[in-house]
Formats: sequence, C-alpha cells, structure tokens
Amino acid sequence: MSKSTIIFIITMGFTLIIHGGLTYLVVKLKNYSLINGFNNRPLEEQEQLIKNGYPQAIGKLLLYTFYILFVSVILGIFQVPYGFEVGLAIFLIVLLGGIIYIQKYDLPSKRKKTTLWTIIFSVITFLFIGLTIFVGFQDNKVEITDDELIISGNYGESWKLAEIEEIALLEALPEVEMRTNGFAAAGRLKGNFRLEEPYGRGKLFVYKNHAPLLFLKNEESYIIINRKDPEETITLYNELSNVVNNSY
Repeated sequence: MSKSTIIFIITMGFTLIIHGGLTYLVVKLKNYSLINGFNNRPLEEQEQLIKNGYPQAIGKLLLYTFYILFVSVILGIFQVPYGFEVGLAIFLIVLLGGIIYIQKYDLPSKRKKTTLWTIIFSVITFLFIGLTIFVGFQDNKVEITDDELIISGNYGESWKLAEIEEIALLEALPEVEMRTNGFAAAGRLKGNFRLEEPYGRGKLFVYKNHAPLLFLKNEESYIIINRKDPEETITLYNELSNVVNNSY
C-alpha cells in the first residue's frame, strides 16, 4: 500500500468518524443541541421545531450524507476511476440541496429568510467549486525566452535557464505522497506536491496516465509538466533542451 493511500485512509477515516459520531448523537441520542443555532432559540421554538420534524430531518440528512461519503471513500481506496470525485460531487449536491429542503420544517416566520440565505450560500459554494475546477483543468502556458522558462497561470513558476541542471522525459509519474498546496481532481495534478524519494517536494502540472512527462530540476526544486497530447510534451522537451544547451 502506497504512502499516499495510507494518508488518504487516515484523513478520510478521521472525517468519517467525526461525521458518523455527529450523526449518531443527533439521530440515535436525539442530542439536538449539536445542531447549529438550535440551542440559541427560545424553548417554545425548539419544541415547535421538534414537532415540525426539523431536527429529525437534519438527522436524516446527516445519515444519508454519511453513507454517500463512506461509499466515496471506499471507491477512493480502491482507486476506482473518478469514483471519489463523483462521490464527493453527489455528497455536496445532496448536502446543500438537503439543507435547502429542510427549511420547509422551519417556523413560518423564519422560513422565507433562512431559505433565501441558504440558497445564496449554496449558489456561492457551487460557483466557487466550479471556478476552482475550471481553473484547475486549464493548461498552464509555457514560454521559453532567451534566458528564462516561464510557466504562467495558476501555481505558475519562472526559472532562469542557466539554473536548470537536468532535463528528462519520464515514462511514468513517481508516486505522489502528499499534496502540500495544489489542485488534484480527476487525474489532474497542479501545484505543490511531495513525491517519493529521491524527488521530494516540487511542482506538478500533470495529467496522470498521459506519458511522457517533462522533468526539470534545479538546485532547489523540480517541475514535472506534460500535455494530454504526447507529441506536445516531446516538442516542449526538444525546444527546452536546445535552448538550455545553448545557454551553457
């Protein structure tokens, strides 16, 4: 089992324990004080909400989303293609959609306001996630000048050509141990990652399972970049090799 898989299991296992524990306390033990804002309401409102089925509906939503998250984690552990990503998307849709739906059980005097704010929050969340995914899947433009390599776009980088110590084509991506600050979804890796030794920490602009990959190394770090079209990656390698060799 790879180190990245172990980290994934530990992280998501802890998440499931927290989510499952909260679900158990609300559904089985009826500890409604754990529901955000419930304890801050007057006792009369709390009793009416229970009568309307408001906290019970939240408990069901917690239970359903726990099942979805659990299945998503299992798919991720067994590395089913896009299984974890699709599961998280379903989790988010059910969670936010469920929160909106649950407002029907709120008190009539507050239902309209809470529903409106919940819809606004959900729309902003979807837009933010959608924008993050869109930006994450965009190719970073690579520009080679007389003395510099410039990778523009999200998590962009610029290196002096004279500082590049090694250029190579890799047939496979080394094992990813951890994402330290970057984007990772549906086989797209972009940003700062830690790979297996001897690579360590560096920057990736990679489509997984699309060999070859261009590997660049300087004294402090490395960059691995590729394109979906192998010919584009090879062309970039040849261009950069010629310029770097001529710069020495």
